[in-house]
Amino acid sequence: MGKILRFVAPFLTKRPQYDVEKVKGNNKFFMRRRALLGPGYLWGLVPTLMLLTPSVLFIIGPEVYLVQNHHGAGIAVICISKILILIVLAAMWRLMSQDPGIVPRRKIYEEGGEEHNSKAPRKMIVNDVPVEVKYCKTCNIWKSPRVEHCRICDNCVEGYSHHSFLLGTCIGKRTYGNFFCFVCFTIFVSWMRFALSFVYLSLYTQAEMESQNLSRSEAFEWILQNSAASVAFPIIVLCGIGGLYSSYLFVKHVYLMWTNQTLHELKRGVWKNAEQKPFTELGFKSISNKLFVSKPESKLHEGYCEDAEMEAESGPELCPASKGEAPEAVSENHEDPEMETESGPEMYPVSKLGVSEAVSEDGFVEFI
Repeated sequence: MGKILRFVAPFLTKRPQYDVEKVKGNNKFFMRRRALLGPGYLWGLVPTLMLLTPSVLFIIGPEVYLVQNHHGAGIAVICISKILILIVLAAMWRLMSQDPGIVPRRKIYEEGGEEHNSKAPRKMIVNDVPVEVKYCKTCNIWKSPRVEHCRICDNCVEGYSHHSFLLGTCIGKRTYGNFFCFVCFTIFVSWMRFALSFVYLSLYTQAEMESQNLSRSEAFEWILQNSAASVAFPIIVLCGIGGLYSSYLFVKHVYLMWTNQTLHELKRGVWKNAEQKPFTELGFKSISNKLFVSKPESKLHEGYCEDAEMEAESGPELCPASKGEAPEAVSENHEDPEMETESGPEMYPVSKLGVSEAVSEDGFVEFI
């Protein structure tokens, strides 16, 4: 499998290596630890075949006909079609082979500490709104806002959107832009082939009507029974289904980005009350932050700064946990002027945790 990946995606060899000790879930390493695939990576063959099957049929029918009868247009269609399908496949396999934003696990607190008290839900302040954060017993970390545990990958993922069944991996903060790019190019390829197949059928039908002196319905029936042009029909069906579903995904995720939600939050109804939603960036600014802001470095790479990771991801109150100290003892003695204490759960400013929110227990699984 590693040799196949190396042939399909040689750009992987330039990536930093992942640290084996930081990945404790069900993800798999390939390419000498430069590619990190989800546990269902073999399902990636299904969308690959779904993309390649219309490509082969398109070569047999429309492309050959266009080259023979409309040489210039046929060559242009072949070049554009092949470039686009390569982009789609590269985007898909790049998406599948990247770290979606997995948060490394912590060592369990030392025996005799106050671990049992530390796991009670806490709250933090996000844009002046109190937000509950929970403890992940599997990863031994506090789930910072918008960090969710995927039950299939068995890892906590930052910026978790959903687990893609067909891609076999999670869609998170580091891969959301690649996922949206993959959807956009799939839409373009699907509808382009859908339209060109209709044009091909129309031209072929017209040619048969003139050469055999048939009516349109008779020529159409003859094509279905005797002509290689019949391959246009499965192309139309496959590309129509792919185009409709990809368009649905495009509209849904544009809406999610516009309203600054994740698919997980939408399905779980996390922000049913708009007044409780702490994330105020909406519209084009939210879309820009999702797609065009450079993605953070993977916390799983070798040489990633552990101290910086612990400060940004777990907050200062959780940093001593790896040394066996309970978070309560730290929070009681913490002298940071930004720390706010109220009656009830402890409150922490968002600047200490640095990411966004979701509060349900397990991740959401989507078809793609």
